[in-house]
Amino acid sequence: MKFLYFLLISLLPLSILSQEANDRFLISGNVFDADTHSALQFITITLQDVSTYEIIGDITNKQGEFELSVPKGKYNCVVESLSFSPFIIKSLSVNQDLELGNIELKQNVEELDEVEVVAKNKLMDYKFSKKIYKASKDISNIGGNAITVLENTPSVRVNDEGTIIIRGNTAKVLVDGKPYGGKNSNADILSLIPASSIKDIEILTRSAKYEAEGGGEIINIVLKKGINEGYNGTIEVHGGYPDNDGLSAFINLKTDKVNLFSTASYNHNVEIKNTNIDQLFIDNNNQPTGSFDQKREDHRQKNSILFNIGSDFYLDKKNTLTTSLLYSNTNKNYDSELFLNDYQPVDNLIKSTVRNVGDDSDESFIEAYINYTAKFNEEGHQLSFDMNFDKTTSKNNTNLFDKESFPNSDETKQKYKKDELVDTYYFQLEYALPFKNESQLELGHRSSFRVYENDFFANNYNPITNTYDFINGFSNKVKYNENVYAFYANYSQQLDKISYSIGLRTEISQTEIKEDSQNLTETNNYTDFFPSASISYSFNNGNFLSASYSRTLDRPEIFQLNPFNSFTDERFIRSGNPFLKPSYYNSFAIEYNVEFEKIYLNTAIFYTNSTDTFLTVLEETGNQTDDGFDIYKSYPINNGDLDYIGLEIGATYNPSKKFRFYGLISPYYSVRSNTIENEYDYENFVFYGTAALYYRLNNTLRFQVNFDYISPQKTALTEIGEYYYTNFTASKDLFDNKATLTFKMSDVFHTRKAMYKSIEADAISNRDVVFKTRYLLSFTYRFNKARKRNANNRARDIDRNVFEIEDRIK
Repeated sequence: MKFLYFLLISLLPLSILSQEANDRFLISGNVFDADTHSALQFITITLQDVSTYEIIGDITNKQGEFELSVPKGKYNCVVESLSFSPFIIKSLSVNQDLELGNIELKQNVEELDEVEVVAKNKLMDYKFSKKIYKASKDISNIGGNAITVLENTPSVRVNDEGTIIIRGNTAKVLVDGKPYGGKNSNADILSLIPASSIKDIEILTRSAKYEAEGGGEIINIVLKKGINEGYNGTIEVHGGYPDNDGLSAFINLKTDKVNLFSTASYNHNVEIKNTNIDQLFIDNNNQPTGSFDQKREDHRQKNSILFNIGSDFYLDKKNTLTTSLLYSNTNKNYDSELFLNDYQPVDNLIKSTVRNVGDDSDESFIEAYINYTAKFNEEGHQLSFDMNFDKTTSKNNTNLFDKESFPNSDETKQKYKKDELVDTYYFQLEYALPFKNESQLELGHRSSFRVYENDFFANNYNPITNTYDFINGFSNKVKYNENVYAFYANYSQQLDKISYSIGLRTEISQTEIKEDSQNLTETNNYTDFFPSASISYSFNNGNFLSASYSRTLDRPEIFQLNPFNSFTDERFIRSGNPFLKPSYYNSFAIEYNVEFEKIYLNTAIFYTNSTDTFLTVLEETGNQTDDGFDIYKSYPINNGDLDYIGLEIGATYNPSKKFRFYGLISPYYSVRSNTIENEYDYENFVFYGTAALYYRLNNTLRFQVNFDYISPQKTALTEIGEYYYTNFTASKDLFDNKATLTFKMSDVFHTRKAMYKSIEADAISNRDVVFKTRYLLSFTYRFNKARKRNANNRARDIDRNVFEIEDRIK
């Protein structure tokens, strides 16, 4: 906290001192889109003194206007923003007030390029309402998928279970502004999106416009759409060891009336994971009564295909119809071999078993989406309607074979079958009304419906009858319905240097769960209000300070609600709780962004308080195993509070055209309190850091090293060891920069190990998980045949004279 205060105090004077001079003149102008001729807001205007290298900057307002006060001198001037080619004036003499007139920015014709050829550009861009990671410009993403890209996104972590985390909380993930895979979205579904089809990753500031669900921030994965008339796209093929082979293609065709875009991919992937588990059993006097060890190797093979096609139909200048259809299918073959030994007491072997598990599943997903947007005469005045339907189908078969090697030679065979079905629908209506005082009111309604069904069957092999018999008590059918009706209003305004937004979202939720084995039906209806607010102040040099607040909730997942019992081992029974209610979050953040000549710095302090949190508790069942060990049951309840407070500092340093360094550190402190008899209370300090070093040897050969680290963590029952790894990427452009060959090593030094220690009931467990180093070689080819500009198009360009400069300002 003291560090952030010192940082802000020491940096703020820079924006003030830069304005002090005896002779100052005004430079003003307007910025427009060269194609649509509409005003462009938040465009950056940067002036660099050619003698002192001092930087002065500003951003455009809603009408595309800007005005800077600068001392007499000569300046290099750059007008730029994402997706547009920079507009440059070199050695502009300022000895009087200058009116630059209308400046038109053209869409960047190299939008589809996979990598950045100049190291000095930022990978992160900071705006009032979002942070933007330019994923398509980072060579470490080549050959990967959406999960790979998220792992490389600063501030974002993906843990071993595939949970996506920002600042300690689970993030809400969108694709092009809408849920991907419905509310059942997870890492498996996201992993089907090829990285070659991803343009940016946006970390959005919460507002009333977005669903209240999700305790953390919102991540929006922005897919590519071609901006040039004609056809363009990317084709990529990759192979790796262990097996990571695939082919993907992104193709776009644009005309005056329609924009067609499609993505197709196939991937064959093998992941090898080794796990060691050691358990020590103790009595009430903390004396050892026995022990257990397990060595396990998982060979996880996954084959997947994805096909997505979409279109933007420009009905006229004010009406657009957007449609898309997506289909994916994944086949998983997970084979595991386990060696298990039981000791009683600690050093006396009483049983050895070899267990083989075959876990096969087929998962298919289909999604249909349609959007209609109508624009009115006034800029920003529009009405839009969205409709989405998706279906997820999963069929899983598990075969388990146990062969005891000591002291007997008994064999056990079991089969498990699970069929899951998830249907999700949503309808959304949004209306935006601008006012003359640089303000806008947004109103909206959203209705969403989810139906989940799960059939589970368990069978035990009977050697006498040579058949598999149904196991009573371990087969079940569950159905879950969830309806959410939301209404929101959001008001925003820009007052010269100050921008603010306030909103309120109301959600009416209705849930019902039915479970056959206990003939149970549980309903839950509740109405909640979710306010949000944000404010930002922009300095003349382009720096800005912002603050935000939001209230959200986290609804329980199906597995947390399902009351059916399942075994992780014979001593621990796990089940859900159909009476589980949502957990609620209040989140605050303050951010300050500052830019120097070669350094871009972003700092943030954040705080989150959650109540009625999900807490998994243990209780004795009163039963014992055949070996005489007590059997425990764990299930979730609403209990206790959880607080996060932390600091985040991200910096990009460009010492030259060949080097770029990015680093982010985020120490944060978490406290769980007010749990049952304070038994599950804990305090935890975590340090998270990530760094990327980029070096360009020449115009076509580039190297990058990425490093990630997270310090040890603990809860009341579990300790997690430190976790760190290093990735290396080398990239070479070929065929006049139309193709790129990339080699990547993941976990170069084989340090990616997860170490856990837990104390549950009367057992102390240690678990180590190790992944094999991965190697990947990929080849990417880009084609882009834009329609040539004719005389009429060129006539719309302004007189460039001093503006048309080939080289960017160094």
